[in-house]
Amino acid sequence: MTTHLTTVKPTPDLAFMSQHLFTAILWINDDLSITWLNAQAEQLLAISSGRLLGQSILTLLASEASKALKSADSNHDSDNHDNNITVDKSSGEDTHEQTCSLKERFQQAKQYQQPFIDHDHLISTPLNGNLSFSVDYSVTPVIYEQQPYFIIEMWGKDRQSRISEEQRQQQQYNVARHMLRSVAHEIKNPLAGIRGAAQLLQRQFIKFSDASPLNSAPPAILGTNPMVNPNSHLQKTAEKLRNYTDIIISETDRLTHLIGKFLGSNQLPNWQTLNIHEPLEHVLSLVVNQYPQVTLQRDYDLSLPELCADKDQLIQVFLNLINNACESMTEFEQTLQQRELSEPKAQQPVTSQMSNNDSASYKPTLHIQTRIAFQHTIAGQQHKRVLQINIADNGSGIDPALIGQIFFPMVTSRAAGTGLGLSIVQDIISHHHGMIDVSSQQSKNLNDSVKNDYNHQHTSFTLYLPFNQPAHHA
Repeated sequence: MTTHLTTVKPTPDLAFMSQHLFTAILWINDDLSITWLNAQAEQLLAISSGRLLGQSILTLLASEASKALKSADSNHDSDNHDNNITVDKSSGEDTHEQTCSLKERFQQAKQYQQPFIDHDHLISTPLNGNLSFSVDYSVTPVIYEQQPYFIIEMWGKDRQSRISEEQRQQQQYNVARHMLRSVAHEIKNPLAGIRGAAQLLQRQFIKFSDASPLNSAPPAILGTNPMVNPNSHLQKTAEKLRNYTDIIISETDRLTHLIGKFLGSNQLPNWQTLNIHEPLEHVLSLVVNQYPQVTLQRDYDLSLPELCADKDQLIQVFLNLINNACESMTEFEQTLQQRELSEPKAQQPVTSQMSNNDSASYKPTLHIQTRIAFQHTIAGQQHKRVLQINIADNGSGIDPALIGQIFFPMVTSRAAGTGLGLSIVQDIISHHHGMIDVSSQQSKNLNDSVKNDYNHQHTSFTLYLPFNQPAHHA
């Protein structure tokens, strides 16, 4: 008799699987209380599981308008109870209806075992400091161990919008970059011909000057009389033409150098394992000496793991961003000083004089922070964790009209800028399979930035870099 042995496959741990999903999941009991949630739900809601467990899902999903009406109605009740004043309960009834409506949807879903979905739902709760964000969520009623439960899945709308906006901007950037590179290639070849022709003309002028009879004639014969020296104007003309050729050569060299920046470097990244604080500190050691008036604020996470990157290219990235920040703050400080000099105190209102006293206390502050960001999407690729570097300053800010184009070539908000620095930064970060974000609040009033410190920056660049590069690039 042959015995057939059946191999029992282990049942996967669903809780373990849920912790590794990119979707936020909450487990709700029949009392509509949160009894379990995965790590992605903590990340999306920015609330720890310890604070969420036991909370009513109605409190979390209630709209901000409902909470405001409920709070206002409660205040009216307490204020008017002692005065025996009759209060209109219409606003309170609306709040009650909205809360009951959500509760009824849960009850109907349980009764008919029919899931429901809500789109573009705004969540704001004191549990996360009233941080407002938009989500899509679904509610699925289930029976587990003969008890009714609800599974809630959430997807962050802000995250999806950010991903879509990032992809759109990257596509626009790639098109603009490709077009400019094509134009740069077409210009580069004629520039080489112009420079070569200018060099040939310069050599001819030199030969003409050397072969001129004036150079071989004795000084006593030439004298200073223009009639005795009829070809003196030819020598002067030759010198002017040589100066012109010098200008042509120097300007073509400048344009060639500019086009070289457009085309970018063809050198492949030199991948190496490094600590992100090494290139940062290298750049800061250079900047501190150049801008001694800038106050530096470091907020490093020293437990960060090492990442795979090109150290020299990262130094160029940080040098561009930090230099731009320091120059922006320096220019803003000079603007404040020039305004004080141009407006005598005797002609200023009292409030303006007080503002000028405040402007004298303006301190340029550069804040640099390193952290780990969890569950971050870059160019359609989901990463469980990435390196996050934030470089912020309290300068004058960036014009809102330029904020969406700031990484395009030839786009700059500074009079002395070329508009290529941030374009190069974008290229390098793209080669590292990362991304860069910028947020800025431009000062409408010069006094807006006077008392700002690193907690109230006007411009912030945030870089996201994966710790490991794809295998075929390593």
